[in-house]
Order: sequence, then C-alpha cells, then structure tokens
Amino acid sequence: MEKQNDKKAMSFFNKIGASFKRKGFRSGLYATATSVLVIVAVVIVNLIASALGVQKDLTATGEKSLTAETRELLDSLDTDITCYYLTKEGAATGLESFFEMYIDLYEDASDRVTFETVDLLLNPKFAEPYTDKTVVQCSVIVVNEATQLGKYISVQDMVLTETTMDTETFQYKEVPVGLDIEGRINGAIRYVVNGQQTNLYALSGHGEKVMESQAQNLLGKANINYNIFESMTAEKVPEDCDVLFVTVPNKDYSDAELEMFKAYADRGGDFLILAEKQANVSNYDRLLAYCGVQVENRVILEGDATRHNPSSQAELYPFIDTANDITKNLSGANYLPLPYAYALTLVKDAEHEISVSRLLYTSAAAYAKNVENGKISPTQKADDPVGPFTVGMYLKNTETKSEAVVISGGYAFNDTYTKLSNYANASLLTGSVNYLAGVDTVSNIRTLSFETEEMLTINAAQANTIAIILVIAVPVVLILSGIYVMLRRKNR
Repeated sequence: MEKQNDKKAMSFFNKIGASFKRKGFRSGLYATATSVLVIVAVVIVNLIASALGVQKDLTATGEKSLTAETRELLDSLDTDITCYYLTKEGAATGLESFFEMYIDLYEDASDRVTFETVDLLLNPKFAEPYTDKTVVQCSVIVVNEATQLGKYISVQDMVLTETTMDTETFQYKEVPVGLDIEGRINGAIRYVVNGQQTNLYALSGHGEKVMESQAQNLLGKANINYNIFESMTAEKVPEDCDVLFVTVPNKDYSDAELEMFKAYADRGGDFLILAEKQANVSNYDRLLAYCGVQVENRVILEGDATRHNPSSQAELYPFIDTANDITKNLSGANYLPLPYAYALTLVKDAEHEISVSRLLYTSAAAYAKNVENGKISPTQKADDPVGPFTVGMYLKNTETKSEAVVISGGYAFNDTYTKLSNYANASLLTGSVNYLAGVDTVSNIRTLSFETEEMLTINAAQANTIAIILVIAVPVVLILSGIYVMLRRKNR
C-alpha cells in the first residue's frame, strides 16, 4: 500500500516537473519575465527622473514651466541677479507653494539667478536700502549684484483680483483670482539690468474711462509706471511724462488745457490715444487733429464672418499689419478684438507735416453705419461706406518728432480682452507704450490662475493623443502580437 502511494506521489511530482518543460510554461515564463522587466524599468526611470528633477508640464497653458520669453531673458543675462524672497517664520499665507515652484524653475533655468529667503522677523530693516514702501510677507526684492540696483515687488502687485458682487450683501468686493509672479520678476530683472522705467500719464478729470486693473498690471510688469494726470489743475504736462494716455472725455477740455497738450506735443511728447466719436467735445477733436488723425462719425460693422465676434458684427477682429515695428511681434492668435470702432483717417491740411502708417484694418466686406437714437441698424445699405477701414494708426510729426499711436474705440484695453492670452490686446498696449518711449517691447507673460491650480489639465491635442494610444494603438499592438504568437506556435 505504501509502495503504491509512493508511486502516486512520484507520478505527481513527475507531472509537475514535466510541466516546467512544456512550451506553454516557457512562453508564460517569458511573458512574466518580460512584464517584470518592464515594470522594473519603469520604476528605475521614474527614480532617475525624480533624482534629476526631470518633470513634464501637462497643464493646458504651461503654468508649471517658464515661458520661452523668460528663458530667453535669463539666457541673455551677463550679470548675477539675486532675488530675496521675504517671509515670516510661522506665518503662512497659503501662497508659499506657488513661490517655491517659481524659485525652483528660475534657479534650474539659469546659473545667473539665485533666490535667498529672508525672515522679516529676524531682519525687519532688510528692505530699507531698496524701497521706502511698507514691506509685506511673500514679496520679492530683485537685486543686480554688479550695480546693487534693486527693485521691490509687493505681493499685492502679484495677486490678481476681479471685482464681483456679494450675492448676500449686494456689495462689490475684490476677489483674488490668480498670481502674476513670473511677469513681475521678469520686469524687475529687466529694470535692475537696464535701469530704465517708462512713465505713462493718463488724462483724468473729464469723465474719461479709467484703465482697468489688468491693464495696469500689464504696464507694471513691463516697467511702465501708471500715473494719473489731473490736467484741469495743472500748468503743463509733467516733464517726466514719456507717454500721455488719452481717452474720450465726457466733459470737454478747456482752451487752456488744449494749449497745454499742444505745447507737450511741440516739445516732442508722445500720445497713446483711444479714439471715439462723441458730441460736444470739440477740443478733444482738435487735439486728435493736432496729432494728425480724424475720427469718422460712423460705427463699423464687419461683413466678413471670420473677422468679427460671432455674436456681434460691431466687435471687430481686425487684420494686424505686421510690417510695422509696433505690431510685428504681437503675441496671441490672429484676434485683437475692437468693439464699437470708428474709421480713422489722416487729417487734411494739418498744421504740421504728418507721416502715417497703418497698424490695424478691417476687411473689404466691412461697412460703416450711422448711430441713430443710440442704435445701429445692422442692415447694409447701398450708400453705406465700405471697407477696408483703418482702425489703428501710428503717426509722427516730422517737425516736432511727436508720435502717437491711435486705436479706434474706447474698449481695446479693457480687462475682458487684455486678460486673455489668445488675444493680442495686452501686447498691443505694452508694445505701443514701450515703442513710443523708445525701449524694448515686452510681450504679455501669462499668469497663474487659482481656478486651475489644483487640477492637472491637459489640452485637447494631448487628450486625443492619449486616447489614441490607450484606446487604439495599445489594443492593436496586443492583438497583432497575439496573432503573431499563435501563428508561430501553429507552424511549429
């Protein structure tokens, strides 16, 4: 009985031993070994990538990496820059992780830029050599080590806000919506390297439209100081004014103010003008004419469906004349929205010789309509003037050398358009001011949105690629591999 049991046991182990010699086992062992090797390889690659700090930014707008413009700026540095990040031990603001990310990005991108953390509790007077402002936590001081020129960037200037209404109290309040760290640091680096800032003065006191917060932020990071100029109580335009910003007034200028503006132009002063047609502002019209431009009294409607907002023919998407130095480097897509624009023409019989070049223009399908009782009839009539119309101009007085960039309509630099990176309005603003002031153009650096910070986003192209790989390519490879193995085994 025992011998019979021993034979059965031996037979069982012999079968197990024989199974290790079969083709199926060898194939399975091969597949298992391959899978293990692939898993090990993936783990090793991830460990190496982590050790080397290799990362891939999969956000839709590249928010986790530096822009090409920033990398170009850092590559051009020939002096060492130190950025002092101001903190307070034990006092968290919730913004620290954002700054830590940018500190790593800048230091990885350039050997010329280093960050040092300064505790304001231990060094309360650290910022005194660089600014007379009240220093707050999470701010940055950028210093040129060769010249010791520094620039203080308050965190308040880096936090972007929007005005919203509280549904409970019906009161308006400013709500943080994002951060502009990269643009502000770049602007500070440019300043401490070049030592140059531009002063823009905005005319005020006549009911003019105020430049909105996003546009002011863009100017700030392009090293353009935004100032208010109350011309009604002034004797002359400030001597340090590089560009005078003019928008249509609800109340006309006095004759004395008009003469003041002409005197500014005569000494070579430059203008950035948003030109509109409005009744009872004859001195405003005379100022435009002195610069060489006239605004036609009709609103333009675009007849080409590809050159206007789908919901409004009055919101133009004009062509950009890239032959001009101001517009040749405009960032964004092909769109630069201009709502409620008027045709701009060169003044006949101007007081001085004026040279002019076109910046923005409509299609030939555009037509101009009179405004009747505050309304515009969209129907085109036979006697309506037709395009193309010029809606952006650069003018230069060949005698006084005074220059002007004139953009049609009063809304080109509203936050609605300047905050979107796929529009070129932001770049037109900073590019125009810097060109008039004779400094290098700074394009629009994207900002970091709080709304998308906590989620990893991928764009449509990336999503489609991943879907094709996972849904089509991988299954097809597996099926073809299975067919190949089956046919090979069958032929043996």
